[in-house]
Amino acid sequence: MCIHSKGNEQIYLRALKRADIALWEWNIENSTFFLSSNYSHIIENSKNNFKDLFDFIQKTAADADTASAKNDLIFFLNGNTSTYKSEFRVSTNAEEIKFILIRGKASRDIQGKISLISGSIEDVTEKKTLERHIDHLAYYDSLTDLPNRLLFVNDLKAALGNSQKGALMFMDIDDFKLVNDTFGHDYGDLLLIIFCQLIISCIKGLGKLYRISGDEFIILANEFNSSDELLKLCGNIFNYLKKPFEVKGDKIYITISMGITIFPKDASDIDELYKYADLALYQSKINGKNTFTFFQRQILNSYRRKINIEQELKSAVKNNEFYVLYQPQVDTVKNQVVGFEALLRWQNAKLGSVPADEFIPIAEMTGNIVEIGEWVLDSVCKTINKMKAKNHDLKKISINVSPIQLKKYNFANRFISIYEKYGISPSLLEIEITEGTLIDLFSYKIETINTLLKRGVKISIDDFGTGYSSLNYLTTLPISTIKIDKSFINNIYNKKNKSIIKCMIDLSKSLNYEIIAEGVETKEQLNLLSEIGCSIIQGYYFSRPLTMDKAEKILIKKRNFGGI
Repeated sequence: MCIHSKGNEQIYLRALKRADIALWEWNIENSTFFLSSNYSHIIENSKNNFKDLFDFIQKTAADADTASAKNDLIFFLNGNTSTYKSEFRVSTNAEEIKFILIRGKASRDIQGKISLISGSIEDVTEKKTLERHIDHLAYYDSLTDLPNRLLFVNDLKAALGNSQKGALMFMDIDDFKLVNDTFGHDYGDLLLIIFCQLIISCIKGLGKLYRISGDEFIILANEFNSSDELLKLCGNIFNYLKKPFEVKGDKIYITISMGITIFPKDASDIDELYKYADLALYQSKINGKNTFTFFQRQILNSYRRKINIEQELKSAVKNNEFYVLYQPQVDTVKNQVVGFEALLRWQNAKLGSVPADEFIPIAEMTGNIVEIGEWVLDSVCKTINKMKAKNHDLKKISINVSPIQLKKYNFANRFISIYEKYGISPSLLEIEITEGTLIDLFSYKIETINTLLKRGVKISIDDFGTGYSSLNYLTTLPISTIKIDKSFINNIYNKKNKSIIKCMIDLSKSLNYEIIAEGVETKEQLNLLSEIGCSIIQGYYFSRPLTMDKAEKILIKKRNFGGI
C-alpha cells in the first residue's frame, strides 16, 4: 500500500476539486492565511489576498450574514466549542448567492493557546436548496402554495405570545364535494386555486390566508382596529362570490360558510379558538350556508347541550326514560273521541325534561331514532292491547314515524312483528309522516308504505300545507288522514288564510280523506273551523296530551272532554 507520493497528492487534489471542497489554514503566530486554489471555483469569487479568517469573512460573506459568521468564529476562539463551524451566504462574481460551510480544528502551543487553525470550505448550496424545499413542503400547501395548518399554528402562537389582538375566520366552500363529483378533481383543484387568489386579494393588509385541508381555509386577521373592519371584509368576500368563477371555459358559482372568533376577547388558547371558529362555522351551516357567524357563548352552550343530549340518548331506552302521552282527536259533531296521537316525552336525570323538537332531530342525526321509534311502537301497541282488553271503544292511535326509520330495509317487517306480538289489529294503527317524507318515499321506498297499507295500517299526512304539497302524491297513495298544521290554525282569523284552510278541507273531502285540525286552542278557532267544514279537532281547547290512565277515562266518559 502506497502511503505518500506525488501521484497520490494529485489524486487527492482532484477529489477535493470534484467534491467542491477547498482547504484553508490560518497561522495565527505567523499571521499568514492559506487558501487552496480551487476555492475560487467553489464560490465563484475572484477576491483573494486575505489576511486572516476574519478578513475572509468580511470580504466574502453576504452583508446580512457577516456579523453572525464573525460571531461563530469568536465563539470558537474563546474556547466555547472544540470544532469551528459556520454556515453563511456568499455572493459570486455573477451576483448569485451560494451557501458555504466552513469547518476547522485548532492546534495549540505549549501554553495551550491557539496557534493555528485549519479546515475546509464546502459548497452546500444544493443541500440548503433541498432543505428549504423540504421546509416549504412542511409549511406550505402543495396545490395552492398557501401556508398550511402547521404554519398557521406557529403564527397563531406567535400572535398570542405577543398579546396581539386578532381574529380567526374559518371558512369552507359549500357543497364542494359536489363540484369534484360532477366535474372531476382536476376541475376542483383549479377552482380552489382561483378561489384562493380571490380571497388573498380581498384580505390584503388585514391578515393572511391558510389552507387547512380540502376546501377548508382560515384567515388569521391581525391588522384591524375594530370588528366593523371584519364585517366589511366579510361583505367584500361575499360580494365577490356573487360573480361566477371561470374554470376551463365554464362559469360556476360557489358560496362559502364562515365562522369567526376574536382573540383575546373570546379566548387566548389555540385549541379553544380553533373550536370556537369551527362552532361558528357549523352555526353558519345550520343557518342555511352562504353566510358568516361570529362566535358567541350561546353557540358553545348549545353545542355542549347537543353533545349531552347525544350521549344521554344512547342509554335512554335502556334506562326507561321515555314515556308516551296521548292527545285526543275529537269529532265535534258527534262529540266523541275518534282517535289519539301518541306523543313521545323524555325525562332525563341529568338534563331534566327535554322537548321532543330538540332531541328528535339529534336522535335522527345519530340513528338512535330507530331504537326509540321501535320502543314507541311497542309502548303504543301495549296500550292498545290493554284498552281493547277492557272493551274500550278505541278507534285508532297515530304514531309519528321518522324518515330515518322508514328508510331502513326491515322497517315494515319490524313494524308488523311488534303489533302481531300484542295481537292487535293493524287498522288501529296510523302512521304520521310529513309531506317531504311522503315524496321521498314515493320516489324510492314506496314498497315500505305499500306493505303496511296492504296489512290495513293507515297513513296520515302531518303538517299538511307546510311542505311540498302535490296533488299527484295525494291521488297516488291511499292516504287516510290529512292534518292541517297549527301554523294555519293560528292565523285562521285572516281571511286569506281561512280561504286556504277551506280549500284544504274541500280537497280532503273530495278525496274521501279524514281531515284533522291541529293546535286548536280557542273557542273562536273551533267555531271558524266548524263554519268551513272541519269537525275533527286536536288541541289544547279540548285536551292537553294525557297519560294512558287519563286517556282511558275519556273513553269511559265518552262525552266529557273539558277540564281534564
